[in-house]
Amino acid sequence: MYRLLQAAIAVALIGLWPRLSAAQEGALTLDGALRLARQRAPAVLSAGARVEEARGRLTGAAVLLQNNPLVQTSLGSRTSERGDYFDADLALTQVFELGGQRGARVRAAEAGVDRTRAASDDVTRRLLRDVAVAFLRSLYVEQRLRLATHTETLAEEIVRISERRRTAGDAADLDVNIARTALARARSETRAAEAEREASLGDLRLLLGLGTDEPLAVAGDLADRRRYELQALMARAPERADLRALVAGEREADAERRLGEGLAWPDLGLGVRYEREEGANAILGTLTLTLPVFNHGQGLRAESAARARRVRLELDAGQRVVSVEVRTAFAVYGRRVAAVEEIEREALTALDETERRSQRAYESGQISLTDMLLLRREMLETRRSHLERLLEAAVAGVELEAAAGVLR
Repeated sequence: MYRLLQAAIAVALIGLWPRLSAAQEGALTLDGALRLARQRAPAVLSAGARVEEARGRLTGAAVLLQNNPLVQTSLGSRTSERGDYFDADLALTQVFELGGQRGARVRAAEAGVDRTRAASDDVTRRLLRDVAVAFLRSLYVEQRLRLATHTETLAEEIVRISERRRTAGDAADLDVNIARTALARARSETRAAEAEREASLGDLRLLLGLGTDEPLAVAGDLADRRRYELQALMARAPERADLRALVAGEREADAERRLGEGLAWPDLGLGVRYEREEGANAILGTLTLTLPVFNHGQGLRAESAARARRVRLELDAGQRVVSVEVRTAFAVYGRRVAAVEEIEREALTALDETERRSQRAYESGQISLTDMLLLRREMLETRRSHLERLLEAAVAGVELEAAAGVLR
């Protein structure tokens, strides 16, 4: 009989555990979690604030004149044989940058804004990946808890059956003790699953920036899967945020190099001077030139040129890495889905019916308690394995979307 029931498990097709086909009212879905992360996640908000900082630097770089007007004055009295005089000297000078320094500074600041924005988008991409994985983990734990609760209910029924059979003289005390041991193990699994649920929801709260006073529950189906086309993913991969940040960083370094070249030009100062000496007034025009002899932007040019070379190397390496990541994630996702389909195709649907039949078989004395518990354990492991494969496939899909830059 044991072999017949074991064969029935092997023949069972499609369906493992009752799935969460409908979302619980007020519970958070995966799309809702991602949307909430974009709005409230501390990491996303901090990255957005850095973009505002970069815009502030652009505002400063776009000022028409970097140097404020310079006012100089001197006052005093003069005593001579011809009498006492009050002398004054007042000068107003404005310094102008030459060599296209303002344009280079603005281009560098604009590239800095683009780089910071792309870096912020990359923070969002990584954060959304973490949120999605944490959400799927919470969903998995919820289904594990449901499975553990279901198993505990079945174990309680087995204890009642064994006690009735002992009363009727059809079972020994050993059967009751074994059934109670199985029930204790099932209850322990339920408590452990409850602890795991609290931990997973706590991780999700931290990522989303939720407080402990805000309710949080998850809803969804791990079996929901998307179809992907490798060519479409590969076409989107070059637009990934971290690569865009490197492209903008290269433009920023190039603009700073041009700024360093502009520093080799002298600064031009134009002004007007009023002088009063021994009662005579004079108005003079002034012209000043800085002499870039010692500091002519050589440090900035060398630094920006080296940074541009480094960024180009990182960009070339990053493009290769992204290509490998996308292709690898695509292959992994396909294998994970195949693993799920294999267990669904070969070992699932009739498990509930098999459980009921095995229970009736034990109650009628057709099989022993040990045989029935072995069957139950095998069915439980099948359900657990299916849930784990579902989680792995769902996470692989998230990893694929993150690698291709779909999450944003």
